[in-house]
Amino acid sequence: MNGTLQHPFTLAVMPCSKDPSRFEWEVRERTHVLRRSMYSLASEKEARAQGEVALQEAAEMWRDSR
Repeated sequence: MNGTLQHPFTLAVMPCSKDPSRFEWEVRERTHVLRRSMYSLASEKEARAQGEVALQEAAEMWRDSR
């Protein structure tokens, strides 16, 4: 083990419920939604990239609180 704590968060990217041609993301801790996209995004790739940033921010705050 390298001493780095593994954060408990996951990223989910899914089609938008209002327009399935667009995408949304959520950062979750188990079943609890911590953050989600404020608006739908044009592509799954764009949603994943934005979600990854939010996931890393959540992970950094979690590590800083340890």
